[in-house]
Parts: sequence; C-alpha cells; structure tokens
Amino acid sequence: MIVMPTILFGQTFLSCNLKEYCAWNEVTEAWEMDCDPFENNCLFEMNEDETMFVHTTSEMKSTYYIKEKVSGEDGLFRYNVISDVGNEYHYLFDIKHKEVKTMIEDENGNSLLVRWYVKAVF
Repeated sequence: MIVMPTILFGQTFLSCNLKEYCAWNEVTEAWEMDCDPFENNCLFEMNEDETMFVHTTSEMKSTYYIKEKVSGEDGLFRYNVISDVGNEYHYLFDIKHKEVKTMIEDENGNSLLVRWYVKAVF
C-alpha cells in the first residue's frame, strides 16, 4: 500500500506584515520588480471546509466566498472567489514562499498585482 501525503489548507490563519502593489509592464509582459512594500498588518482566515476566507485589517473585515478551488498542490492554493460586495478575484495562497497574491485593476484600468508577505502561518 502506498500512502500519499495530502496538504490540507482548511482552518488556516495567515498573518501578514507587508503589502505591495506591482504594475504590469505591457512592453516586457511581466510584473514590475520595483514594487515598494509597506507595513500592512492583516490576517487571512480560511474556514475548515475551504468554502470561504475572511481578510481582516485595522480598517475593515471582508469575506470572500470560494467559487472554485483551481489548485492545491505543493503549498500553492489557487481560488476563484467572490467578495461580500460582489467583486470577483483570483487569489493565490503560496505557503512555501509565504505570500498571498491577487490581481486588481486601478481606476485607469491598469492591472496591478497585490502581494501580502506572510509573517506566520498557524
């Protein structure tokens, strides 16, 4: 009998201490590398069944409902989600590299990568 390890992500907390916004470069077709991280303490809390997570900051608390788990291998957990106000996002929880990422559009329609640096996973 072969036993394969399964990485579970349910009921997980990720506390973050830094955040940055990275612009998409249309010419090089890559994210800019000169993103300036700034202090931003927050907490991501995934529920046990991986059906939703809550993002808490000092100013607000947002709930994201998981529409689809795209992948969950090698410490990378990708989700298609909808926020509690109806906005759709793609979230990547990268446990190995201690990052949480999503993409947004700014007021001019430019793509931005939002990256939080994880301080602790518990």
